[in-house]
Amino acid sequence: MIESLADSVEELSGELIVFDNNSSDGSDRIALEIWGEKNWFTLIKSSENLGFAGGANKAINDIDAEIIVLANSDTVFLPGSLQALLEAVDRHPEAGVIGPRLLWPDGTLQRSLRDFPFPWKLIREHIPLLGSRSAVHDPHVAEQRVDWLVGAVMVFKKDLFEKIHGFDEDFFFYHEETELQYRLFKEGNDSFFIPSAEVIHIEGASARKMFGRETYLKYIQAKLKFLRKHGYTGSIVLFRLFMGLLQGCRLLAGYLRPALPGRDIRYTAPYCRKAFHELFRRNRQDD
Repeated sequence: MIESLADSVEELSGELIVFDNNSSDGSDRIALEIWGEKNWFTLIKSSENLGFAGGANKAINDIDAEIIVLANSDTVFLPGSLQALLEAVDRHPEAGVIGPRLLWPDGTLQRSLRDFPFPWKLIREHIPLLGSRSAVHDPHVAEQRVDWLVGAVMVFKKDLFEKIHGFDEDFFFYHEETELQYRLFKEGNDSFFIPSAEVIHIEGASARKMFGRETYLKYIQAKLKFLRKHGYTGSIVLFRLFMGLLQGCRLLAGYLRPALPGRDIRYTAPYCRKAFHELFRRNRQDD
């Protein structure tokens, strides 16, 4: 990630800050050995894992810059992409968040456009006949407004970020960027997708280290947390009913097509049991 940005940061007279969220793999030492003498490079180490939201807030807090480009460590910027994102800030001064077109390591499209996770929009996303109206199924070729963008790379103005008090640190893992972009949206600052900027994203690399193959389960509690904060009356009930039905269909599909569980853990019986538990376990904050 640093190597892909180094030339552009230097040319633009920018600063690259690496916030090390209490890693244990030695990557912080490697980065310091390679880039430590560059005047545009800074390494900040945390003594504890603050989660994505807490780490991002702490990293951004003392930055003296008008524009922030927040990038995950598992990203690689293709040539010219940083410049394209910064040019988009000038084209869309009202934007809350600006994000690039994400690619898998093999160069294929990684779908990063999303609708806010309210039940009726999740139903539209998962029902094939309605799928064409869902943001995730958009061709991802046109510059456009969207509900929210997968937060592998997010560009925003620091004053807007501070105005809404940054990320909600109650979201430790997943949907931090969703919740941030929803609050920006309510303030009249939409998210914009910029396909001329392309970034390779090794999605879930950090999460897989922490949670293994069951990272999808963490999305359930994150969506419930989002709905507790921003949902309408009955939205949690509808979410649980729909997602419960979806898990049941996946379980049945896994039995009927034995090859599916080998390709996707979400079709296995143990995963579906854990998903049901996450969906329906009691929480004092539930409505």
